[in-house]
Amino acid sequence: MRAMAVPRPTSRRSRFSSAFSASNSARGMRRRWWQRSAQPGPDAVPAGPPAPAAVPPSLLAWAHAVDVSRLSDRTVRQVERYLRGYRHMTLSDRKEYGFILVDAVEAQVSPPPPADAFPLDVLATVLAVRRKQLGIG
Repeated sequence: MRAMAVPRPTSRRSRFSSAFSASNSARGMRRRWWQRSAQPGPDAVPAGPPAPAAVPPSLLAWAHAVDVSRLSDRTVRQVERYLRGYRHMTLSDRKEYGFILVDAVEAQVSPPPPADAFPLDVLATVLAVRRKQLGIG
């Protein structure tokens, strides 16, 4: 019996390099992944800066009418500490402490803050109005 001649497989490297060079020669030069993905489309319109978050109209009206002259320094310090550190609190602590501070602020300012405003917005607004009324900021 005669042995059949089995074609010898080409090396892996030669198969890869031939396929690679064929794809490269069509484009001329190989492009890196960041060059392929970072290119905007031909009809892309440059986007401007993102729109600022809208302030609820009820909070805006309240900020113009609120009187913070009876706000104690202790409450102000607590609100400032809360606004500096709320990002590092757990969600439940953040909510609980925020509502406690809003209750304290509600008792010391007139008129009371709107019911649809978030505690963080109310506290930041109170501090901003107080600084403006005192001529600090």
